[in-house]
Amino acid sequence: MWKKFIILAFFSNGFCLLAVNALIKSGMGNFFLCYLLVFYFVGFLWSFLFCFKSRTFPDKKETIIGVVAGVSSFLGSLFMTLALTKIPATIVFPIAGGGNLITVSALAVLIFKEKLGIRGILGIISGTIGLILISI
Repeated sequence: MWKKFIILAFFSNGFCLLAVNALIKSGMGNFFLCYLLVFYFVGFLWSFLFCFKSRTFPDKKETIIGVVAGVSSFLGSLFMTLALTKIPATIVFPIAGGGNLITVSALAVLIFKEKLGIRGILGIISGTIGLILISI
């Protein structure tokens, strides 16, 4: 079941950012905060209804993790939207994608004490370069 949620989150997050970019390009960029609030509230409501229907509710630790993930995702979308109002999307999306890749890798090393070998480092570098080349 968790694989379905990961796939849904992947497409939903991508759709959210593409829709915000379209909103900005259409001249309605001053409504982006309202759009983001509605988008994330609908996600919360959908999750709550799913838990209510299946009668499985998260415990305290899972709730805290979910709230932290939701707030950080919202803030990331907000900051990316603010960047899109000032910088072209062809620059913002690769930097954000590469930044996420580098940040997650660094946090894995610092928090979870993961060991990055030469292949891991080369993978991060080539992934970041690939994101930049795709958007050029």
